[in-house]
Amino acid sequence: MKRLFLSAAVLALSIASSPGLRTEPAVQTGAAAGTSQQAMLTTYCYSCHSTRARVGGLALQGRDIQAAGADAEIWEKAVRKLRGRLMPPPGSPQPEQKDIDAFVAWMENELDNNPGAPKAGHVGIQRLSRTEYAAAVKALVGVEIVAKDVLPQDAAVEGFDNIASALSVSPTFIEQYVEAARTIAKQAIGDRSLDGSPYPAAAHRGTEAMPLGLRDGGMRLKHNFPVDGEYRFNVLFPDQTLGLYTGSLENEATLVLMIDGKVMFRKPIGGLNDLMLNNRKAGDGRQQIADRFRNVSLQVQAGVREVVVGFIDRSRFESLSNQGGGGFGGGGLPTFNSIEMRAGSMM
Repeated sequence: MKRLFLSAAVLALSIASSPGLRTEPAVQTGAAAGTSQQAMLTTYCYSCHSTRARVGGLALQGRDIQAAGADAEIWEKAVRKLRGRLMPPPGSPQPEQKDIDAFVAWMENELDNNPGAPKAGHVGIQRLSRTEYAAAVKALVGVEIVAKDVLPQDAAVEGFDNIASALSVSPTFIEQYVEAARTIAKQAIGDRSLDGSPYPAAAHRGTEAMPLGLRDGGMRLKHNFPVDGEYRFNVLFPDQTLGLYTGSLENEATLVLMIDGKVMFRKPIGGLNDLMLNNRKAGDGRQQIADRFRNVSLQVQAGVREVVVGFIDRSRFESLSNQGGGGFGGGGLPTFNSIEMRAGSMM
């Protein structure tokens, strides 16, 4: 057993010492290895790549090869040149191949064992600049704002106003952004102050002539719709129109709602059907008639729009017959007393 072990050891030593079987140079380590590699650089490289000559803009002299990772890009380039026998250039003294192989192996080992850490910069938490904020609001909710009118000016660094380090946040700044958000939200969902605030017909009746085809007694007004979207209209009728004892329902009329001169809604009121509904179902019947003119959903574009609510004008013969006892007892004409405009779903 001992003889077999000694034979294997002798064989291993013989193979290791055989010059024809070694294909890779041994990698030297430690200070001695660094000294020998430094000597090769001094002999063959520094004449062109000194801090003074800097041929090709490269200076190897003065660089610490024991800390090759600090200049990894430069030493990797030098290794590629040595592997291809591009350096030293033709005509210059040339090191032996074994010295080149030893230097390349040693330098690659140094670079692999001492990788340089990536030099990534620190980026702080960054808020949107007011220009970016305005663009984001438009993209998300479709509301266009003039950023300088609602938000404070951002600090500029070298001409740029979106540098993270300059986009600080203070309590006062937060208050301004919250106020801006309230304004934007109101425009995005509509002005909720419209709810429960009807426009009385009396205040807008007779101030301007009604459009052609509509009789007097309606209302005509200007209203600013904040955004494009759906709005709901309620036409409210007084007791003399939908009361218990009323003669105004005896004559049929057609109520229309117009936006900027275009008829957006039209429904009849009065006449035989509504009169019978009122007489037979009393309060429930009158509620059905009133509901016909509630929650009228219309798509309206943003801007100041002319709103007209009125009744289509009837022929002179029909009007005279109603006044002279014709029809159903010579009753009056239906009227309304106010209109509500409520914000629906905005676009």
